[in-house]
Amino acid sequence: MTFIIQQLDWYKRRKPSEAPKPVSIEVPDFRKEVNHFCDIRVIFDTGGVATLKGRVTQNPITGIWSVHGINSLGQSISARYVEG
Repeated sequence: MTFIIQQLDWYKRRKPSEAPKPVSIEVPDFRKEVNHFCDIRVIFDTGGVATLKGRVTQNPITGIWSVHGINSLGQSISARYVEG
């Protein structure tokens, strides 16, 4: 399964933060099912690894599948699923 990580830096009116950036993700229990809850394993550019609780969504217009996750530390990720 291939995922494209989407940028979540929303600092239009804030200073950019030095938070670690996600480099790659794994979603071993991904299913093309709306609102399916899954675990997302994220590897950051600092070498850190985190497990986030995620949810699968599908855009009703484009049909694109995505996963969105967050953990108790406030780390979050959004990634688009690519057929392949």
